[in-house]
Amino acid sequence: MFKKVSILKNFYFIIFDFIFCLLKLNKRNNEIKNKNIVIWLAETGSRDFIPRLAQALALWQEYKIPSLVIHKHYLRKLGKTILAKAVVIDKSATISCLRRLRYAKLNGSFNIVIPEELLICDRSEKLIKGSLHRHTLRYIDAVVSNSDAIKNYLKMEDNTITNIKVINPRLCTSLIEKMCKFIETPFEKNQKDFNYKYILINDKLSLKFSSFKNEVELIKNNIFKSTNVDAKEYIDDFIIQEEKEEKLLIDLIKKIRDQNLFNQFKIIIRPHPAVDIKKYKNYFKSKLSQSFNYSIIRKGTVIECMQSASLIFHSNCTSAIEGYFKGINNIYNFSSEFREGTSYEFMDILNPLGLEGSIKKAKENYLERNKNQEKDSIIHKIQDEKNIYQFLGEKMNNRKLNILLDNSLIDKFDNEKIMEFSAADRWSDAEKRIKFINKNKRKFRDMGINTLGNIGVQIGKNK
Repeated sequence: MFKKVSILKNFYFIIFDFIFCLLKLNKRNNEIKNKNIVIWLAETGSRDFIPRLAQALALWQEYKIPSLVIHKHYLRKLGKTILAKAVVIDKSATISCLRRLRYAKLNGSFNIVIPEELLICDRSEKLIKGSLHRHTLRYIDAVVSNSDAIKNYLKMEDNTITNIKVINPRLCTSLIEKMCKFIETPFEKNQKDFNYKYILINDKLSLKFSSFKNEVELIKNNIFKSTNVDAKEYIDDFIIQEEKEEKLLIDLIKKIRDQNLFNQFKIIIRPHPAVDIKKYKNYFKSKLSQSFNYSIIRKGTVIECMQSASLIFHSNCTSAIEGYFKGINNIYNFSSEFREGTSYEFMDILNPLGLEGSIKKAKENYLERNKNQEKDSIIHKIQDEKNIYQFLGEKMNNRKLNILLDNSLIDKFDNEKIMEFSAADRWSDAEKRIKFINKNKRKFRDMGINTLGNIGVQIGKNK
């Protein structure tokens, strides 16, 4: 019975989308200048939450435009009163995002997407088609991108979608430090696990350790469904690649332990934010001897962990880009090749050195305390780009009106908490930050921050 209802529901929305878009009703409410609140959607804990919070605080401080920074599951619990005057900023536009972006658009929002999956692979045709799904694009007004490949794809699919050229919020490290130091510092001070010298390995293995029960089916149905990408072929290639990267990770740890110079350091492996860390730890117990003196830790933000590390290794991870933008130079890519579709913008930063080459370079730089000035210049050049809060402040109602928020959402979401296993696991660190704000809310009252249960915050002056 449930299956029949689901099929009928899907069929209804296919017909609905066809008629709605045929009549071009999906292009209504596409004037950003009439909006007066921004809703920033997040998912993978502090990695999403803190960069968006920084943008929201700056938007309020400079332009007096209020924001909500909330978990993406809660967008559909917001009503028309808010959405009719809102800019909604999502972190993806896969087919699984269609329902919430459709809901927001039908209620009057202006929808922007920052495709996080394409941060360092903005030339991958397959990922572009999955991350900016043609069906979901019907309900999107603008996409944040610096990629010619994405611009060309958008022109082909829907030339009414605006391309916004601004820096990704995750890379706005100076703004994050300025606006969110109050939320990062308490966690830096309490990192008891990091009170020693350590080598950090940022790992991006994900499929085998996914917090979802069957991520393979989710990729097929939630990313590549209704595209011309062969999902089975993509997944088969992905699995083969991950097997190679798993072997490379283990070989790296063994090679590090072969170096007398590195024996003074503990090895910290930081898993990808989307994996089930218990599953990950249990698996590597059988793969890695405890004599390697390693721990698997995923506390705080990746930047907090990287700042205290003596050396950092990665295999084409986005964390490397974030680290370089923070001014961290002791980062080494132990992969021997770029990922498919790697952004031209970040090739100089990622620089795959291979297993032997990365260890050799790490040893040389550690002994010489050498800092790569060339990479610094790349950082400063890209950091000159505009922040998205500046774009919003200029394009929205920028008469510096003092828009007042009420307590309705604070009361509505007071007891809300992410309960679903996978979502809760990804959100847990952001929840700790939100609890910290709530516990010290008097201290942050002047900043205009109020917590929305454990699922987000509201920024702006209250009535």
